[in-house]
Amino acid sequence: MSLSVGVDIGGTNIKIGLVDETGRVLTRRRFSTDPIETVGNVLEKVARTVQSLVRDRQVESLGVGVAGLVDHQSGFVFTSPNLPNWHKAPVKEVLTKLTRMNVAVGNDANAVALGEWLFGAARNYQHALCITLGTGIGTGVIADSRLLLGANHFAGELGHTIINPNGPRCSCGKQGCLERYVGAEGIITRCRRALRQQQKRINASRNQLTIFGDGGERLSMIFDLVKYNLRRLTTKEIGRAAVKGDKIARQITEETGTILGLGIYNALMLLDPEIVVLGGGVSRMGKPLLRAVERAVLNRIYGTNRQVKIVLSRLGDDAGILGASQLPKLKLNNG
Repeated sequence: MSLSVGVDIGGTNIKIGLVDETGRVLTRRRFSTDPIETVGNVLEKVARTVQSLVRDRQVESLGVGVAGLVDHQSGFVFTSPNLPNWHKAPVKEVLTKLTRMNVAVGNDANAVALGEWLFGAARNYQHALCITLGTGIGTGVIADSRLLLGANHFAGELGHTIINPNGPRCSCGKQGCLERYVGAEGIITRCRRALRQQQKRINASRNQLTIFGDGGERLSMIFDLVKYNLRRLTTKEIGRAAVKGDKIARQITEETGTILGLGIYNALMLLDPEIVVLGGGVSRMGKPLLRAVERAVLNRIYGTNRQVKIVLSRLGDDAGILGASQLPKLKLNNG
């Protein structure tokens, strides 16, 4: 049995898995990303974890997806907006020395796209747009059954397309990037603001949090889900409340889906994919988010014969692991 290891290094978590040739993750490990930890320390931890998974098995290769601008040939990470210490990092060189394995390194969103195309929702499609919604917004493009890298291997940075030149500053240093509006931090910030405004309205009329306020307004169920501690709020709670019809959760989800849908629409006009796959932690907001994205895209779609499917990932957290495991097999004939 042919085995390989896939590593998915994101802004929030690092996921590692041992993968067989059918795309099955046999065993996996996961730990939190420390954005201020040195690259060397992180890669040593990754190498130790990989070696613990491999042990006495015959493993062909190690593939690593990293959130950032990556040269897929050299395995050099130039910069990563959500990993500030990953600046000019020779990831392939370091991991090759630490593991003595055949190592390939690529952008994490490209790894996800490979995973979805080879094993997931985009399987059997020749043209696909795969978007990872999490701390950042990653995008991988399959065009004519090939991973599109671009001249500098930086293709697919949809999250850093600018939708408002006077908008909030992004981690990349620019203002008004799509990522600032539909990344996890932006969504949670908007939701907290809406919840605090609701608290003030209800307090102004009754000074109580758990009964009806003015006009019959009821406190959002999100408060219950986070045990009245808004610092615990994640997109998971927003999604759960939206499914149950919570007004604020639905409002935030609709806003997010509309803004994301506009970004996707622009990408569709350029790339003309058959399918768009939404993955990553934010995609767990589920069908309410998917429906909002579909409305934003399909109501604007240009071209009477144009057909595109928009779906949620089938692979979940395994998409990045599976795709990364295939990076060593990638033929770099792009650009």
